[in-house]
Amino acid sequence: MEEQDGVRFSFSIWPTSRLEATRCVVPLACNYTPLKKIVDGPPPLPYEPIFCRGPCRAVLNPACQIDYRSRMWVCPFCATRNNFPHHYADINETNLPAELIPQFTTIEYQLQRPYAPPPVFVLVVDTSVKEKELQALKDSLLMALNLIPENARVALITFGATVQVHEIASQEMPKCYVFRGSKEVTTQVVQDFLGLGPRGMKGANPDQIGRFVQSYSECEFSLTSILEGLEHDPWPVKIEHRVLRCSGAALAVAVGLLECTNANNPGRILLFLGGPCTEGPGAVVAVDKEEPMRGHSDIDQDNAKWYKKATQYYNGLAQRCVTNGHIVDIFACALDQCGVAEMKACVEKTGGTIVQTDTFSNIVFKESFKRIFMRDDENNLRMAFMGELEVITSREFKVAGAIGCCASLNKKTACVAETEIGLGGTSAWKMCSISPSTSVSVFFEVTTQHTQPIPQGQLRYTQFQTHYIHSTVRAST
Repeated sequence: MEEQDGVRFSFSIWPTSRLEATRCVVPLACNYTPLKKIVDGPPPLPYEPIFCRGPCRAVLNPACQIDYRSRMWVCPFCATRNNFPHHYADINETNLPAELIPQFTTIEYQLQRPYAPPPVFVLVVDTSVKEKELQALKDSLLMALNLIPENARVALITFGATVQVHEIASQEMPKCYVFRGSKEVTTQVVQDFLGLGPRGMKGANPDQIGRFVQSYSECEFSLTSILEGLEHDPWPVKIEHRVLRCSGAALAVAVGLLECTNANNPGRILLFLGGPCTEGPGAVVAVDKEEPMRGHSDIDQDNAKWYKKATQYYNGLAQRCVTNGHIVDIFACALDQCGVAEMKACVEKTGGTIVQTDTFSNIVFKESFKRIFMRDDENNLRMAFMGELEVITSREFKVAGAIGCCASLNKKTACVAETEIGLGGTSAWKMCSISPSTSVSVFFEVTTQHTQPIPQGQLRYTQFQTHYIHSTVRAST
């Protein structure tokens, strides 16, 4: 089952009643890997799946009861009778479509939808690091640009005491727009200041987007020139003071830029940090070095002055990314703490990556950064975007919740259990980023009463439906 479907259950035989389930030490659950390569399965089917017309909205599968004479099928989840569409008129016991063949328990469909635009990679670079560190980071960025697909779009933001959004369309005279690092930046402020749309109106002006977000093949020369010319942040640093670093404002500008130029389309923010945020929203420590950086014991004892406010701020940014399906990766390379504990929700909820090393010249950082852009056998990026996972169960048990890099979609269905484990109270979750190694743990609750136990040997059913955008920007499920 694991090789065929990417599913590993905690038990192969389940309890027959709720009472029996309470005696199980290990929870009733499974690990599910949505993009696990199917062994001996059919290629993606180039048509839409057939959904049950009942409340469960399950997809046609080998467990369905088929009436070939009347051209109908019965859903194993809600027992609804459904008619086959006209193009299934020729099916019989010896002429079955792929989704009804018993050994094909996992099927992939290539949905017939308009293609999504190419993904956007927003590079958010900390220039307040030391010259040597900045040079190592620049070398890694220039190397990684060669791994980005030519049709992928890129944008560049740098920050120190202020935030600079670079105009990568200009090849003759580089320009950048500067935001104050001490103030909170909203999407509307980003849109108005960058001239991406009429003041006070939603939606960016397509003619202006290309100044900041362009296909890599079109801006390769200008982007490379800007990166090669990056210099250490010139803002002066007082004696016994930390560097002014507005990481929170920079991340807010990146989120706002994607919101007003690429909302609900594939996008990824890559944040490169060289120290803690000391300026503006999201600050995790004071500028004065007399105040030490908080430690684990400070957080446990609720003695971290900046922790709650910073965490709340980054949680807000994380939710905005989830709403639009965007991903956040954090590369924190410094001997000092960078405040990743406060920022972790941005990565956890969007399915991004956190890499922590002591320096940007460390081989761990370089290799990890390269792995973001790994390709598969068909030379496509090994990543998918804007995923949604829904779990459907038969009436003998329900979904208690999920644990993993996902966010609740608050979908209340008959499959939702009263008990909540992890992200519970829903049967569907948003997964902004999915790779072949992405797994989610789904927990279940047996609902059958001990006075009416399930007969021994009776089957129970669950179906995992995952919708996502492939790295070739085609929709799949």
